[in-house]
Amino acid sequence: MARRLSDNSKVRLRAGVIAGSIAAVVGSLANLPLEAPTDTLFNAATVTAASLLAGTLAGLLWLWLASNPYGPIVFCASLAVAFAVVAAAAIALDGQVDRAASYLVPLAAIVLGIVGAATPLLARALHNAPAWIVAAALAVAVIVGGSLATQGDAESGTLTLPPRSSTKDVIR
Repeated sequence: MARRLSDNSKVRLRAGVIAGSIAAVVGSLANLPLEAPTDTLFNAATVTAASLLAGTLAGLLWLWLASNPYGPIVFCASLAVAFAVVAAAAIALDGQVDRAASYLVPLAAIVLGIVGAATPLLARALHNAPAWIVAAALAVAVIVGGSLATQGDAESGTLTLPPRSSTKDVIR
């Protein structure tokens, strides 16, 4: 038989999902000025997906640690370890994929920082909030991430003239 979540458990999980949605929007916007190693794999859509996953996992962790007296400390330590793992992986990947670390580490700091700070705060604030807020937050995150996914830093492939200062006068 499936175990039903209590209202307090639902609030903790919802808090993580909403925190992930907030991190997805901020991360997608922060993604724009960063130089991605490849725009097909590293873009606002993947930042959004990773942020929503991080938020959901943070909500599950916050739910799992609900009865632990050291829960907040373990939660913070877990997110610090997650950041260290992502940073180490990005640095290792930087040898194979140029600019991986300079792209992934700032985004991981932004996303995990927001998720880590917002999940416990939202869990306290959402006790009387309606459940549709989660759907609204997810919708906003997906719309922002999806619409910014094509805004990369790769060459556009369009034919343009060089800037005027680099042209030479042929006729005098």
